[in-house]
Amino acid sequence: MGMLKNFTIRAVMLTILGLFCLLWSGVGLYSIHSLGALSEGNEVDRHLVEQMTVLSKGNDQYFRVITRLSRVMEGKAAGKALTDEAYAPVQQALDGMTQQLARFKQLAPGPMSPDVVDGVIQTWQKLLDEGVTPQLQLARQASPDAYRQQANNVTPPLSRAFGVSAEKFSQSAAQKLDTTRVEVDHLTATTKTIITITVIIGLFILLFTDRYLVAMLVRPLESIRTHFAVIATGDLSQPVSDFGRNCVGKLVPLLSAMQDSLREAVSAIRSGTENISRGAAEISAGNNDLSSRTEEQAAALEQTAASMEQLTATVKFNADNARQASLLAETATTTAQRGGQLVSEVVSTMDGISGSSKKIAEITNVINGIAFQTNILALNAAVEAARAGEQGRGFAVVASEVRNLAQRSANAAKEIATLIEESVQRVGKGAELVSTTGGTMNNILKSVQDVDAIMKQIASASEEQSKGISQVGTAVTEMDSVTQQNASLVEEVSAAASALALQTEALQASVSKFRLSSDRKSSPTISNKPAAPKAPVLSAPQAKPAENGDWVTF
Repeated sequence: MGMLKNFTIRAVMLTILGLFCLLWSGVGLYSIHSLGALSEGNEVDRHLVEQMTVLSKGNDQYFRVITRLSRVMEGKAAGKALTDEAYAPVQQALDGMTQQLARFKQLAPGPMSPDVVDGVIQTWQKLLDEGVTPQLQLARQASPDAYRQQANNVTPPLSRAFGVSAEKFSQSAAQKLDTTRVEVDHLTATTKTIITITVIIGLFILLFTDRYLVAMLVRPLESIRTHFAVIATGDLSQPVSDFGRNCVGKLVPLLSAMQDSLREAVSAIRSGTENISRGAAEISAGNNDLSSRTEEQAAALEQTAASMEQLTATVKFNADNARQASLLAETATTTAQRGGQLVSEVVSTMDGISGSSKKIAEITNVINGIAFQTNILALNAAVEAARAGEQGRGFAVVASEVRNLAQRSANAAKEIATLIEESVQRVGKGAELVSTTGGTMNNILKSVQDVDAIMKQIASASEEQSKGISQVGTAVTEMDSVTQQNASLVEEVSAAASALALQTEALQASVSKFRLSSDRKSSPTISNKPAAPKAPVLSAPQAKPAENGDWVTF
């Protein structure tokens, strides 16, 4: 194994896998060859068995022809009348014999010798053509002597010749089958032996691979794991063993370089933690002073912000009152305008009433004239009725009633005229009063508009003053908020400095656990100065932190 430690694991494993693949490729190729030979042997067996089966069936059909024909001829000798149906079984057997011969010719020669196969075919064909077929024809021709001559002297020798050739074929086929089976058995045994040897060699290769991986991969990795465990305990003084130039061995220089870097880093951290601890203490002290000054500034800004809030509230209250007074002035202006419009409408209405009264007076005069004329007509009617005497009495009564009605209408018209005249006089006086009222309303409207303009100016000035004071208050509040943020930042920096001091002490304690090549535990100086006390949190309104997370400049 020592000579393999300078080779890469990949190269060795590829070599092993190559040998393994080469070995099993040879076994596979030989197995393919064996399977081909077995297939050929099985094909020979199948062909020979089929040829022997066909030959046996042909021989059976021959004996069936002879047996059935003998029975037919015995019946014929006994005096039975024979028809074509009696010869049908014989013809069927003869056809079967012919078919088997045709099938045998299809299978010829096969794995057998052509001479043997040709001998069988020739004797078989001769038996059909010269023996069995003529014998059947003679039996049908009703010539017993010729039939017996054929059956006793011609057909038997041909049958014996066919039997001899068939027996020779069977013996040759049996020998061929035996030879094929011996070859197949030998090939099978050889294949089994080769596969067994290959499996044994594969097991040896597997065992070698296991030992190689244990020696070149598992043990070095376990050694490296143990070394990492030693480093995890803080011991950086142990050297790393060499494992050659393989894949694992290439990790050793890197591991040694990492260990050297860790030793340098631990040494640098040990020398730097003390400086960090002193700097953190100084930062904490400076932050405490800055925190106290920031707290005083925040208190002053809180008082200023409170005063500005009160002033803002007062100015806002005045602005609200001025705004309400302006609204009331606008309402009064609107009401005065609406009163002026109503007065104008009353004046126009009075003018309409005056005109209507004049028209009514004219209508009354017309009615008075009609009543006067009606009265005259009634007098004329009364005079005419008096002249008529007794016949005009009824007409006189009607004329009297009409006269009365005319007088009453004239009186009513006079009263209406008197009332209308009084109404016209009163409407005229009312129109004069309304006109005077309209002028007064216009004066009131002008005064209210002047008051409204002044109130709007006061409200606008109050709003501007309120906005200015609000902006000042907002600026003061923001200054207070920023001061609070600065105080919070100071507190955070102070807390961070304290935490940094604690972390530095913890880092020093952690670094002190490492053991360097000098095999001596370092004893760094740890600052025992207590952390700065935390500044009190000011009760200021919460403000949004600055976007840059640093001091805010106005």
